[in-house]
Amino acid sequence: MKIREFFLTSLAILAVVAGEPHRFDNYQVFRLTVEVESQLKALKSVSTGPNSYEFLAEPTRIGRDVEILVPPSLQSDFDSLVAKNKISKKLLVSNFQDLVDKERPNKFASKAAEDFGWEDYHSVETIHEWLYSLEEQYEEVTVIKGGTTFEGREILGVNINRNPGQNPGIFIESNIHSNEWITHSSTTWIINKLLTATADEPGIKGLADNINWYIFPLVNADGYEYTRNVYRMWRKTRSPQGLICNGVDPNRNWDVYWEKGGIGSSDNMCDGTFAGPSAFSEIETRTLSEYILSIRDNLNFYIGFHSAANMLLFPWGHTPDPPSQYSQFMEIAEATVNALYARHGTVYTYGPVYFTIYPTTGISADWVHYTLGIPGFTYEFRNMNTETGEYYGQLAPPEQIQPNAEEVLDSLVVLVDKATELGYMDITMKRN
Repeated sequence: MKIREFFLTSLAILAVVAGEPHRFDNYQVFRLTVEVESQLKALKSVSTGPNSYEFLAEPTRIGRDVEILVPPSLQSDFDSLVAKNKISKKLLVSNFQDLVDKERPNKFASKAAEDFGWEDYHSVETIHEWLYSLEEQYEEVTVIKGGTTFEGREILGVNINRNPGQNPGIFIESNIHSNEWITHSSTTWIINKLLTATADEPGIKGLADNINWYIFPLVNADGYEYTRNVYRMWRKTRSPQGLICNGVDPNRNWDVYWEKGGIGSSDNMCDGTFAGPSAFSEIETRTLSEYILSIRDNLNFYIGFHSAANMLLFPWGHTPDPPSQYSQFMEIAEATVNALYARHGTVYTYGPVYFTIYPTTGISADWVHYTLGIPGFTYEFRNMNTETGEYYGQLAPPEQIQPNAEEVLDSLVVLVDKATELGYMDITMKRN
């Protein structure tokens, strides 16, 4: 790490200790076009973190655009980097703080569970209180504990099962990357809709009646609270790493073709994609994986919710070789994204992780597919207002929660139908 970068990181840590929320005034977001290997290498060498750059779409391969957040203090350095490497750029956001402010318009409103809604993003405590309130209201709901975080929080979810012993199981993991707020809020909206759907909504009511759901809205609870109160773009867990760094990317830490510093991950402890000192080094991934193994006989399908790249992904991330069920996974994915498009016109691409978004290792959906032998799919939610074209990346304003959740829920109806047709929802199916 260069001396200047070390100094900036140290200042950021002091601000964290002081409890001062980081502001993004006059930070700008640029989209960069990567055309040759030298450009990709130059961007991969950039350090990220508080008071430095942040990648909203990472530099992973030639031909895939990069989105980068640039602080005013590094604007001249950024201009030099772009000019030196002849990288084409397009300004997407002129003041990132505007997006941060739009994301929490009701910051000081009541956060009691009885006032729970989707006009704002709630604290971990309020989300957990709301989950327990559902258990009190609905006989088919049980609050479940999937694990524990470094700071001692519980990883809570709900099991929704109206026909115990009869329904195939689907596991949903959400907000494993702490800066992707739209994921947990869309998940809670979907939970609510499953529980309240009427006979006039047969597709959704069918999901509620005929699936054994294990849904965890907020896996990375420590990181999420940190994004709310200190640094909005934090992605990782909060465990200490070395002398000045914190956190591990929890979706590079699963024990499946895990590599520290391998493809799609970093061996730099301060980087956002740091894979950890070892597979399952993080209590969040380790305990959640143990919970998944404890219910493996109940599961037929695994889904992860992420943002924001407008994609539906399936294994593998570590290799260009397709999974043995490639043709069936493509069939499921095509039907699913077509259903999603039909609601609001949001366009998703789809395919294996390796080719569709980027090569990577140690991700949860791959681990589930490898370990349990069931499909592991990953949504990358929309990154803009489909109606207006306004870009917001991972900072979706609250009014985007419902339309995003609506199109995702519509797509889940078709995903389940297609997976059932192909035999994946058979509760007697043999698993590895």
